Formats: sequence, structure tokens, C-alpha cells
Amino acid sequence: MGLWRGVRGRENEAKRVVFRLIGRMAKILFLAHRVPFPPNKGDKIRAFHILEHLSRNHQVWLGASADDAADMQHLAMAKGRYADACFGLTTRLGRAANMALAALTGAPMSVTRFRQRDLARWIETVLREVEPDLVYVYSSALAQYVVGRLPPGTGLVMDFVDADAEKWRAYAAKARVPARWIYARELNSLVRYERRVLEAAHAGILVSQTECRLQAGFAPRGAAKLHMIPNGVDAGYFQPGTAPAGPMARIVFTGTMDYLPNIDAVRWFAHDLLPGIRLDCPEAVFQIVGAKPTAEVLALGGLPGVEIVGAVPDIRPYLFGADVIVAPLRIARGIQNKVLEGMAVGKPVVATPQALDGIDAIAGRDVLVGAGSEEFIAAVTDVLRGRAAADLGARARDYVLARHRWEETLVALDELVTRLLHEKLAQAAA
Repeated sequence: MGLWRGVRGRENEAKRVVFRLIGRMAKILFLAHRVPFPPNKGDKIRAFHILEHLSRNHQVWLGASADDAADMQHLAMAKGRYADACFGLTTRLGRAANMALAALTGAPMSVTRFRQRDLARWIETVLREVEPDLVYVYSSALAQYVVGRLPPGTGLVMDFVDADAEKWRAYAAKARVPARWIYARELNSLVRYERRVLEAAHAGILVSQTECRLQAGFAPRGAAKLHMIPNGVDAGYFQPGTAPAGPMARIVFTGTMDYLPNIDAVRWFAHDLLPGIRLDCPEAVFQIVGAKPTAEVLALGGLPGVEIVGAVPDIRPYLFGADVIVAPLRIARGIQNKVLEGMAVGKPVVATPQALDGIDAIAGRDVLVGAGSEEFIAAVTDVLRGRAAADLGARARDYVLARHRWEETLVALDELVTRLLHEKLAQAAA
């Protein structure tokens, strides 16, 4: 009798899975290392669009780490929008304690800093009571909550976004001692951690083939699980617009300004590139638009032709008013939203090769490329002096519409999720 009840129970569970999956309604636990509201910066933008895309066809439970008390104002909205939501608020003291723990245990600091007790408990409850069909982890930092703890039959998708370890390698190469030692230590510990995560996952996702190759190099045993799903852009929100004309030739950079690659980019542009540009275009002004400018960034405001705009509620007016949008990134991981957004509004964009990874725009037709100082200066002055192609901005938008709309880029995600759910269906039926 007991055996029969067990078989009948498994059969009924299989039927429930079948009915749910046939209706394309799966239970998905979505974990993000930052609250994806508002979607106004790189990591939040991708997380938000993937989250919204999945929630159109599936039941979604959202768990996210919050490092700012202001993030908590979005919790009620998220609870009403999804099956349930939990934001784990980390305090400055809590993050410091987590980092100290990482130093003692050898764990990656960039992972341990996201530990939060309330979020961990909520995730444990969802895994136990909901038994999700799929867990989608956005950024490997939150994989610490689920690896080794998933219910039988639950699939795990790990969206690494970028090969983050490569960033620490680049930091170490540029830094001096003792910072170099700290960065090298983080590189090694993060590689070990992400190897374990990928081995536990059913699929890993990165935004470009370059990032896939780098991640495969760090975790060769999991290389066959890696998939590329590029970033998109909301081409309806970022579309050509107008701004009041001004006497200046406006060069615009956008980005969160406490992020080391962005700090390095604007310092290089302000110190090494802008003086050469102003020799040809004395009216040129470099506008740095983005939240949390560090003391290093604020100091650039004392240089001729540099304007620190700081945080703005909407970056579009600055994009509309730009004569040229620049992405002078020398350290870059993944697809740069700042490049896609500039192209989407139909403006000429000048970028380094590093900033164009994963963006297959044609140099000279869709975008201008500056590999070094002289080439970058020449490209910017060509735009400002009308020597660049007049339809450069229009071709940039055409490229984005053809290759980087979210509804197109996320088709590959649908296919991956469907395959994983079908595999679960087959296992349940067996």
C-alpha cells in the first residue's frame, strides 16, 4: 500500500508539472544582487528586463539584496507585481563585518558582502514551500544562497553577466602594492567560487562571446554549459529627441561614477584627450553625467571644459543635447549600456574597442572607434567639426533596432528556459 501511494503521489506530481508547463506557467525564483528598480544603471537594467520578460509567462518570486535604504520603497510594488518579493537590506556595518569574514575565511569579498540573514531565510522558505521549477540567479554573488540547497528537480540558471574575475585581473595589473595584492587575492578566490557555481548550475549565461571565452577559461569543466544572451535597449524609451541648443559643443559621458572603470575612463578623457580636442574646438565641454561621483571625479571639474553634472532623474535630455557621446573605457566587461543608449537616441558615438565588445556595429558606419589617444581625439573632432558622416547617428539607431531590442535578444532566453523546463517535465514523467 505504501509503495502504491508513493507511486500515485509521484504520478500526481508529474501531472501537476505537466499541466503547469503545458500552460507555459512555471514557478521561477529570481535572485538579483541589487534591487532592479529603478532600472537606471547597467546591472539593474539587464536584471529588470529579464525579470519582466520571465514574469509575462511564469510565476516569479523575486529576492534581491538592497544596499541602500531607498531601495526598500519598491518592495510593496514588487510584492504586488510578482508572486512574492523580499529585499534584504545590508547596512554599512553589516557589509564591513561580511568583508572581515571574507578576509578570515578566504571567501571572495565581492560575494560575501551580499550576505543578509533575512534574505537567506526568505529564500530558504521559498525553496522549501514553493519548490520552484527554476532558480534564475542574476550575478554569482547570490548563488551562495542556493547552491547545494535546491529541491530535487529544480533547475538552476546562473547569469554571470560578465566574466567578473577578468575585471579583478585588470585591476591588479594597474594597481600598486598593496591594492595589487588585494585584487589578486579576490581574482583567485572568485575563480574558485564561480567554478563551483557553474558546476552546480544547469546553464550559465554571459552577454558576449568574449565573456563566454573568458569564463570558459576560468572554469573549463563547465564550458559546455555556457550560453550568450546579449544586452538589449528599450528603443521606445531611448529614441531621438530634442534639447535646447547651446553655444557649446557638448561631449557627454554617462555612468555610475563610483565605479572604477568609469572613473578611469573620465580621468583619461579629461586629462589626456579633452585638451587635444579643445585645440581644434575651444568651445567643447565634457559633461560627466552619473550618480555618486567620487572625490577623484569631482576634482576633474576644476579642469577647463569639464562639467560634473552628477545624478539626474533622467539622462535622456543630456543624450539629446549631446553633439557626441563618448565611451573611453580602457577597462570594460560585457556590453556597455551607455553605448547602446547613445546609439538608440541617434547620436554619434565614439568608443574604445573595449567598450564595443559584444556590439557588432560597423566602425565608420554605425559608430566611430578610437583605439588610442590620437585616434580618439580625431574621431571626436571629426564629429564636432562636421567631418564625420552626416548619417552616423541615424545608422547607429538602425543598428540598435536591428540587433539589440530586448524583445529580440531575449528570444534565446525563452529557448533556454523552455529546454530546461522540458527536461524537468521529462524527469517528472519518468
